[in-house]
Amino acid sequence: MVIRVLKYFCIILVASLASDVVAAKTVFPMPRLESSCARTVVRRDVTTLGPTELQRFIRVVREMHRRGWMDGFGSMHDHISHQIHGNEHFFAWHRRFLRHFEVLMQQIDPDVVLPYWNWGTFWNNPLADPVLSSAYFGGNGRPGDNCVIEGAEERWGRNYPSRNCLTRKYRYGSTTGAFWPMRAVRDVMNTARTHAQFRSRIENGAHGIVHLGLGGDFETMWAPVDVLFFMHHAMIDKIWAEWQSRDPTRMHAVDGYDAARQPVTAQTLMPFYGEEVGSALSTNGPGYCYVYDDVPAPPAFRPRRGATLAFNAMFNETQPLAPLPPSPPRHAGNSGFTRPGGTAFYDKESSAETNVAEEYEPPRPMDVSWLKSRNMDVEEAQRMQRLVDDVVAQMNAERKQKTESDVAGSQ
Repeated sequence: MVIRVLKYFCIILVASLASDVVAAKTVFPMPRLESSCARTVVRRDVTTLGPTELQRFIRVVREMHRRGWMDGFGSMHDHISHQIHGNEHFFAWHRRFLRHFEVLMQQIDPDVVLPYWNWGTFWNNPLADPVLSSAYFGGNGRPGDNCVIEGAEERWGRNYPSRNCLTRKYRYGSTTGAFWPMRAVRDVMNTARTHAQFRSRIENGAHGIVHLGLGGDFETMWAPVDVLFFMHHAMIDKIWAEWQSRDPTRMHAVDGYDAARQPVTAQTLMPFYGEEVGSALSTNGPGYCYVYDDVPAPPAFRPRRGATLAFNAMFNETQPLAPLPPSPPRHAGNSGFTRPGGTAFYDKESSAETNVAEEYEPPRPMDVSWLKSRNMDVEEAQRMQRLVDDVVAQMNAERKQKTESDVAGSQ
Protein backbone atom coordinates (compact mmCIF):
# COMPACT_ATOMS: atom_id res chain seq x y z
CA MET A 1 0.00 0.00 0.00
CA VAL A 2 2.80 2.39 0.94
CA ILE A 3 4.64 1.59 -2.28
CA ARG A 4 1.50 2.26 -4.32
CA VAL A 5 0.95 5.63 -2.60
CA LEU A 6 4.57 6.62 -3.23
CA LYS A 7 4.21 5.54 -6.85
CA TYR A 8 1.18 7.77 -7.37
CA PHE A 9 2.89 10.63 -5.54
CA CYS A 10 5.90 10.39 -7.88
CA ILE A 11 3.61 10.37 -10.92
CA ILE A 12 1.82 13.51 -9.70
CA LEU A 13 5.14 15.23 -8.91
CA VAL A 14 6.60 14.46 -12.34
CA ALA A 15 3.39 15.60 -14.04
CA SER A 16 3.48 18.84 -12.06
CA LEU A 17 7.09 19.54 -13.02
CA ALA A 18 6.35 18.73 -16.65
CA SER A 19 3.39 21.10 -16.71
CA ASP A 20 5.62 23.87 -15.33
CA VAL A 21 8.06 23.37 -18.22
CA VAL A 22 5.24 23.32 -20.78
CA ALA A 23 3.76 26.47 -19.26
CA ALA A 24 7.15 28.15 -19.37
CA LYS A 25 7.59 27.37 -23.05
CA THR A 26 4.11 28.28 -24.18
CA VAL A 27 3.09 31.16 -21.90
CA PHE A 28 6.46 32.65 -21.06
CA PRO A 29 8.80 32.60 -24.11
CA MET A 30 12.41 31.55 -23.63
CA PRO A 31 14.29 32.97 -26.64
CA ARG A 32 17.79 31.75 -27.37
CA LEU A 33 20.72 34.12 -27.17
CA GLU A 34 22.55 34.73 -30.41
CA SER A 35 26.02 33.20 -30.86
CA SER A 36 27.41 36.52 -32.13
CA CYS A 37 26.49 40.21 -32.12
CA ALA A 38 24.86 41.42 -35.32
CA ARG A 39 24.63 44.83 -33.65
CA THR A 40 25.56 46.41 -30.34
CA VAL A 41 22.95 48.65 -28.72
CA VAL A 42 23.41 51.41 -26.14
CA ARG A 43 21.44 51.40 -22.90
CA ARG A 44 20.71 54.95 -21.75
CA ASP A 45 19.29 56.83 -18.78
CA VAL A 46 15.51 56.63 -19.21
CA THR A 47 15.18 60.39 -18.65
CA THR A 48 17.33 61.06 -21.76
CA LEU A 49 14.95 59.21 -24.09
CA GLY A 50 13.06 61.43 -26.49
CA PRO A 51 9.24 61.40 -26.44
CA THR A 52 8.98 58.88 -29.29
CA GLU A 53 11.58 56.56 -27.73
CA LEU A 54 9.83 56.71 -24.38
CA GLN A 55 6.45 56.02 -25.95
CA ARG A 56 7.77 52.98 -27.81
CA PHE A 57 9.32 51.56 -24.66
CA ILE A 58 6.08 52.08 -22.73
CA ARG A 59 4.00 50.47 -25.50
CA VAL A 60 6.24 47.40 -25.51
CA VAL A 61 6.20 46.85 -21.73
CA ARG A 62 2.43 47.32 -21.70
CA GLU A 63 2.15 44.64 -24.35
CA MET A 64 4.39 42.33 -22.31
CA HIS A 65 2.14 42.96 -19.34
CA ARG A 66 -0.96 42.22 -21.44
CA ARG A 67 0.53 38.88 -22.48
CA GLY A 68 1.21 37.93 -18.86
CA TRP A 69 4.98 37.93 -19.20
CA MET A 70 5.57 40.29 -16.27
CA ASP A 71 3.92 37.69 -14.03
CA GLY A 72 6.26 35.09 -15.55
CA PHE A 73 9.35 37.11 -14.73
CA GLY A 74 8.08 37.72 -11.20
CA SER A 75 7.38 34.02 -10.68
CA MET A 76 10.78 32.91 -11.99
CA HIS A 77 12.67 35.39 -9.82
CA ASP A 78 10.63 34.47 -6.74
CA HIS A 79 11.03 30.70 -7.09
CA ILE A 80 14.83 30.76 -7.19
CA SER A 81 15.37 33.88 -5.11
CA HIS A 82 17.69 32.31 -2.53
CA GLN A 83 19.94 30.93 -5.26
CA ILE A 84 20.52 34.35 -6.82
CA HIS A 85 20.77 36.67 -3.81
CA GLY A 86 23.36 36.84 -1.09
CA ASN A 87 25.97 35.00 -3.19
CA GLU A 88 28.11 35.35 -6.31
CA HIS A 89 25.33 34.50 -8.77
CA PHE A 90 23.76 37.89 -8.05
CA PHE A 91 25.45 40.00 -10.74
CA ALA A 92 25.75 37.48 -13.58
CA TRP A 93 22.30 35.96 -13.10
CA HIS A 94 20.55 39.32 -13.07
CA ARG A 95 22.49 40.39 -16.17
CA ARG A 96 21.16 37.29 -17.91
CA PHE A 97 17.66 37.94 -16.57
CA LEU A 98 17.69 41.52 -17.91
CA ARG A 99 18.88 40.28 -21.28
CA HIS A 100 16.02 37.74 -21.35
CA PHE A 101 13.62 40.63 -20.77
CA GLU A 102 15.29 42.82 -23.40
CA VAL A 103 15.30 40.09 -26.06
CA LEU A 104 11.55 39.63 -25.59
CA MET A 105 11.09 43.39 -25.88
CA GLN A 106 13.03 43.41 -29.13
CA GLN A 107 10.96 40.59 -30.56
CA ILE A 108 7.99 42.92 -30.24
CA ASP A 109 9.84 46.07 -31.36
CA PRO A 110 13.46 45.51 -32.55
CA ASP A 111 14.40 49.15 -31.99
CA VAL A 112 13.53 49.29 -28.28
CA VAL A 113 16.42 49.05 -25.81
CA LEU A 114 16.14 48.58 -22.05
CA PRO A 115 16.98 51.92 -20.34
CA TYR A 116 18.32 52.30 -16.82
CA TRP A 117 16.94 54.33 -13.94
CA ASN A 118 19.67 56.49 -12.44
CA TRP A 119 18.28 56.85 -8.93
CA GLY A 120 21.59 58.52 -7.98
CA THR A 121 20.52 61.78 -9.60
CA PHE A 122 17.78 62.49 -7.06
CA TRP A 123 19.18 60.27 -4.31
CA ASN A 124 18.49 62.79 -1.54
CA ASN A 125 14.97 63.64 -2.73
CA PRO A 126 13.47 60.75 -4.76
CA LEU A 127 10.07 62.47 -4.73
CA ALA A 128 11.54 64.99 -7.20
CA ASP A 129 12.65 62.22 -9.57
CA PRO A 130 10.59 62.39 -12.80
CA VAL A 131 10.86 58.60 -13.15
CA LEU A 132 8.55 58.33 -10.13
CA SER A 133 6.04 60.80 -11.58
CA SER A 134 2.95 60.39 -13.73
CA ALA A 135 5.07 61.45 -16.73
CA TYR A 136 7.03 58.21 -16.45
CA PHE A 137 6.27 55.19 -14.26
CA GLY A 138 4.25 56.55 -11.38
CA GLY A 139 5.10 56.85 -7.74
CA ASN A 140 3.55 55.82 -4.45
CA GLY A 141 0.52 53.56 -4.33
CA ARG A 142 -2.95 54.82 -3.55
CA PRO A 143 -3.78 55.14 0.17
CA GLY A 144 -5.68 52.12 1.41
CA ASP A 145 -4.79 49.48 -1.18
CA ASN A 146 -1.37 50.77 -2.37
CA CYS A 147 -2.33 50.35 -6.04
CA VAL A 148 -0.26 52.27 -8.60
CA ILE A 149 -2.78 54.54 -10.33
CA GLU A 150 -0.61 56.84 -12.43
CA GLY A 151 2.12 56.68 -15.03
CA ALA A 152 2.94 53.99 -17.57
CA GLU A 153 1.82 51.22 -15.19
CA GLU A 154 -1.42 52.93 -14.25
CA ARG A 155 -3.91 50.44 -12.77
CA TRP A 156 -1.86 47.42 -13.78
CA GLY A 157 -3.08 44.13 -12.40
CA ARG A 158 -0.94 41.10 -11.64
CA ASN A 159 -1.72 37.41 -11.27
CA TYR A 160 1.40 36.40 -9.37
CA PRO A 161 1.66 35.48 -6.56
CA SER A 162 -2.07 36.20 -6.37
CA ARG A 163 -4.55 38.33 -8.25
CA ASN A 164 -4.11 41.94 -7.20
CA CYS A 165 -3.15 45.37 -8.50
CA LEU A 166 0.50 46.36 -8.90
CA THR A 167 1.48 47.93 -5.58
CA ARG A 168 4.04 50.31 -4.16
CA LYS A 169 4.08 51.40 -0.55
CA TYR A 170 6.77 53.95 0.25
CA ARG A 171 8.89 53.07 3.24
CA TYR A 172 7.88 56.13 5.29
CA GLY A 173 4.31 56.53 4.11
CA SER A 174 4.62 59.53 1.83
CA THR A 175 8.34 59.26 1.09
CA THR A 176 10.88 56.58 0.18
CA GLY A 177 13.68 58.00 2.26
CA ALA A 178 17.06 58.74 0.71
CA PHE A 179 18.89 56.39 -1.68
CA TRP A 180 22.67 56.13 -2.12
CA PRO A 181 24.59 59.03 -3.68
CA MET A 182 26.82 57.97 -6.57
CA ARG A 183 29.77 59.28 -4.62
CA ALA A 184 29.27 56.45 -2.11
CA VAL A 185 28.86 53.93 -4.94
CA ARG A 186 32.14 55.05 -6.46
CA ASP A 187 33.81 54.83 -3.07
CA VAL A 188 32.88 51.13 -3.15
CA MET A 189 34.22 50.89 -6.71
CA ASN A 190 37.53 52.35 -5.59
CA THR A 191 37.99 50.04 -2.60
CA ALA A 192 36.56 46.64 -3.61
CA ARG A 193 39.28 44.43 -5.07
CA THR A 194 37.42 41.17 -5.66
CA HIS A 195 34.12 40.26 -7.28
CA ALA A 196 32.84 38.88 -3.98
CA GLN A 197 33.68 42.11 -2.13
CA PHE A 198 32.07 44.32 -4.75
CA ARG A 199 28.94 42.20 -5.10
CA SER A 200 28.36 42.05 -1.34
CA ARG A 201 28.83 45.79 -0.83
CA ILE A 202 26.56 46.83 -3.70
CA GLU A 203 23.85 44.23 -3.07
CA ASN A 204 23.67 45.03 0.64
CA GLY A 205 23.88 48.78 0.12
CA ALA A 206 22.86 50.77 -2.95
CA HIS A 207 20.77 47.93 -4.40
CA GLY A 208 18.72 47.04 -1.35
CA ILE A 209 17.78 50.54 -0.24
CA VAL A 210 15.84 51.21 -3.49
CA HIS A 211 13.78 48.03 -3.16
CA LEU A 212 12.97 48.82 0.45
CA GLY A 213 12.25 52.48 -0.26
CA LEU A 214 9.61 51.85 -2.95
CA GLY A 215 7.97 49.07 -0.93
CA GLY A 216 4.86 47.13 -1.96
CA ASP A 217 5.58 44.60 -4.70
CA PHE A 218 8.99 46.22 -5.21
CA GLU A 219 10.34 44.99 -1.87
CA THR A 220 9.33 41.37 -2.53
CA MET A 221 11.00 38.60 -4.50
CA TRP A 222 8.35 38.89 -7.21
CA ALA A 223 9.37 42.54 -7.80
CA PRO A 224 9.88 41.92 -11.58
CA VAL A 225 6.10 42.29 -12.00
CA ASP A 226 7.00 46.02 -11.90
CA VAL A 227 8.94 47.27 -14.93
CA LEU A 228 10.88 49.62 -12.61
CA PHE A 229 12.65 46.47 -11.37
CA PHE A 230 14.34 46.03 -14.73
CA MET A 231 15.43 49.67 -14.94
CA HIS A 232 16.72 49.58 -11.35
CA HIS A 233 18.70 46.43 -12.05
CA ALA A 234 19.97 47.89 -15.31
CA MET A 235 21.46 50.63 -13.11
CA ILE A 236 23.01 47.96 -10.86
CA ASP A 237 24.32 46.18 -13.95
CA LYS A 238 25.80 49.46 -15.21
CA ILE A 239 27.56 49.95 -11.87
CA TRP A 240 29.02 46.43 -12.17
CA ALA A 241 30.06 47.13 -15.79
CA GLU A 242 31.86 50.31 -14.71
CA TRP A 243 33.72 48.44 -11.96
CA GLN A 244 34.66 45.72 -14.46
CA SER A 245 35.94 48.32 -16.95
CA ARG A 246 38.61 49.41 -14.46
CA ASP A 247 40.46 46.09 -14.69
CA PRO A 248 40.35 43.83 -17.79
CA THR A 249 40.75 40.68 -15.68
CA ARG A 250 37.29 41.30 -14.19
CA MET A 251 35.77 40.43 -17.59
CA HIS A 252 36.99 36.84 -17.30
CA ALA A 253 36.93 35.74 -13.67
CA VAL A 254 34.74 35.64 -10.59
CA ASP A 255 35.30 34.39 -7.06
CA GLY A 256 33.31 33.62 -3.93
CA TYR A 257 30.57 31.07 -3.27
CA ASP A 258 27.04 30.14 -4.24
CA ALA A 259 24.08 29.58 -1.91
CA ALA A 260 25.30 26.04 -1.14
CA ARG A 261 28.76 27.39 -0.25
CA GLN A 262 30.30 25.88 -3.37
CA PRO A 263 32.95 27.94 -5.19
CA VAL A 264 31.70 30.03 -8.10
CA THR A 265 33.96 30.24 -11.16
CA ALA A 266 33.49 31.32 -14.76
CA GLN A 267 32.53 27.69 -15.53
CA THR A 268 29.79 27.49 -12.86
CA LEU A 269 26.31 27.16 -14.31
CA MET A 270 23.76 29.88 -13.54
CA PRO A 271 20.52 28.78 -11.80
CA PHE A 272 17.59 28.17 -14.16
CA TYR A 273 19.41 29.22 -17.33
CA GLY A 274 22.08 26.52 -17.09
CA GLU A 275 24.63 28.73 -18.85
CA GLU A 276 28.13 29.38 -17.60
CA VAL A 277 28.68 32.44 -15.43
CA GLY A 278 31.55 33.34 -17.74
CA SER A 279 29.16 33.87 -20.64
CA ALA A 280 27.63 36.83 -18.77
CA LEU A 281 30.81 38.58 -17.66
CA SER A 282 30.89 41.00 -20.60
CA THR A 283 28.01 43.17 -21.80
CA ASN A 284 29.59 42.99 -25.25
CA GLY A 285 29.72 39.19 -25.39
CA PRO A 286 27.71 36.91 -27.70
CA GLY A 287 24.02 37.08 -26.89
CA TYR A 288 24.34 40.25 -24.79
CA CYS A 289 25.53 42.82 -27.33
CA TYR A 290 24.99 46.08 -25.42
CA VAL A 291 27.00 48.83 -23.76
CA TYR A 292 26.10 51.71 -21.43
CA ASP A 293 26.11 55.32 -22.51
CA ASP A 294 28.81 56.51 -20.10
CA VAL A 295 30.81 53.32 -19.44
CA PRO A 296 33.82 52.39 -21.62
CA ALA A 297 32.81 49.64 -24.03
CA PRO A 298 34.38 46.29 -23.11
CA PRO A 299 36.56 44.58 -25.72
CA ALA A 300 34.97 42.00 -28.02
CA PHE A 301 34.50 38.87 -25.94
CA ARG A 302 34.09 35.25 -26.92
CA PRO A 303 33.18 32.56 -24.35
CA ARG A 304 35.50 29.61 -24.00
CA ARG A 305 35.15 26.85 -26.53
CA GLY A 306 32.57 24.26 -25.49
CA ALA A 307 30.86 26.59 -23.00
CA THR A 308 27.59 25.12 -21.80
CA LEU A 309 24.46 26.52 -23.43
CA ALA A 310 21.96 24.18 -21.86
CA PHE A 311 19.24 26.80 -21.59
CA ASN A 312 19.53 27.80 -25.24
CA ALA A 313 19.55 24.18 -26.35
CA MET A 314 16.44 23.39 -24.32
CA PHE A 315 14.37 26.45 -25.21
CA ASN A 316 15.07 27.10 -28.88
CA GLU A 317 11.60 26.93 -30.34
CA THR A 318 10.17 30.34 -29.47
CA GLN A 319 7.17 31.03 -31.66
CA PRO A 320 7.06 34.30 -33.66
CA LEU A 321 5.36 37.02 -31.68
CA ALA A 322 2.40 39.00 -32.90
CA PRO A 323 3.24 42.56 -33.98
CA LEU A 324 2.64 45.41 -31.58
CA PRO A 325 -0.87 46.82 -31.99
CA PRO A 326 -1.12 50.40 -33.26
CA SER A 327 -1.24 53.22 -30.75
CA PRO A 328 -4.78 54.08 -29.66
CA PRO A 329 -6.03 57.48 -30.82
CA ARG A 330 -5.49 60.27 -28.34
CA HIS A 331 -8.50 62.04 -26.99
CA ALA A 332 -8.75 65.68 -26.13
CA GLY A 333 -7.17 66.35 -22.78
CA ASN A 334 -5.04 63.18 -22.91
CA SER A 335 -1.49 64.28 -23.51
CA GLY A 336 -0.01 60.80 -23.11
CA PHE A 337 3.40 60.36 -21.52
CA THR A 338 5.64 63.25 -22.38
CA ARG A 339 9.13 63.91 -21.22
CA PRO A 340 9.42 66.76 -18.69
CA GLY A 341 11.00 69.91 -20.04
CA GLY A 342 14.59 70.82 -19.41
CA THR A 343 17.90 69.14 -20.04
CA ALA A 344 18.86 65.52 -19.46
CA PHE A 345 19.78 64.57 -15.93
CA TYR A 346 23.43 63.68 -16.39
CA ASP A 347 24.74 64.77 -12.98
CA LYS A 348 25.76 61.47 -11.36
CA GLU A 349 27.50 62.91 -8.30
CA SER A 350 25.03 65.07 -6.44
CA SER A 351 21.38 65.65 -5.82
CA ALA A 352 19.33 67.99 -7.96
CA GLU A 353 18.76 69.85 -4.70
CA THR A 354 22.41 70.93 -4.42
CA ASN A 355 21.58 74.58 -3.84
CA VAL A 356 19.22 73.99 -0.95
CA ALA A 357 20.45 75.15 2.43
CA GLU A 358 19.40 72.06 4.38
CA GLU A 359 21.93 69.33 5.00
CA TYR A 360 21.73 66.07 3.11
CA GLU A 361 20.34 63.16 5.06
CA PRO A 362 21.83 59.71 4.48
CA PRO A 363 19.57 56.72 3.85
CA ARG A 364 18.38 55.13 7.06
CA PRO A 365 19.49 51.61 8.01
CA MET A 366 17.64 48.76 6.31
CA ASP A 367 15.44 46.60 8.52
CA VAL A 368 17.20 43.46 9.76
CA SER A 369 14.13 41.27 9.25
CA TRP A 370 13.81 42.46 5.66
CA LEU A 371 17.49 41.81 4.97
CA LYS A 372 17.23 38.27 6.31
CA SER A 373 14.10 37.56 4.25
CA ARG A 374 16.08 38.39 1.11
CA ASN A 375 19.07 36.25 2.07
CA MET A 376 21.19 39.39 2.47
CA ASP A 377 24.14 39.95 4.79
CA VAL A 378 23.12 41.94 7.88
CA GLU A 379 26.69 42.69 8.97
CA GLU A 380 27.67 43.85 5.48
CA ALA A 381 24.57 46.06 5.34
CA GLN A 382 25.63 47.65 8.63
CA ARG A 383 29.16 48.25 7.30
CA MET A 384 27.70 49.85 4.17
CA GLN A 385 25.46 52.03 6.35
CA ARG A 386 28.54 53.38 8.12
CA LEU A 387 30.20 54.00 4.75
CA VAL A 388 27.29 55.96 3.29
CA ASP A 389 26.87 57.90 6.55
CA ASP A 390 30.53 58.96 6.32
CA VAL A 391 30.24 59.92 2.64
CA VAL A 392 27.13 62.05 3.22
CA ALA A 393 28.76 63.73 6.24
CA GLN A 394 31.76 64.58 4.06
CA MET A 395 29.47 65.99 1.36
CA ASN A 396 27.74 68.17 3.96
CA ALA A 397 31.08 69.40 5.31
CA GLU A 398 32.21 70.34 1.79
CA ARG A 399 28.95 72.16 1.09
CA LYS A 400 29.27 74.09 4.35
CA GLN A 401 32.86 75.03 3.57
CA LYS A 402 31.88 76.19 0.09
CA THR A 403 29.00 78.26 1.46
CA GLU A 404 31.29 79.94 4.00
CA SER A 405 33.86 80.60 1.29
CA ASP A 406 31.20 82.13 -0.99
CA VAL A 407 29.96 84.38 1.82
CA ALA A 408 33.48 85.52 2.64
CA GLY A 409 34.17 86.22 -1.03
CA SER A 410 31.07 88.38 -1.39
CA GLN A 411 32.00 90.66 1.50
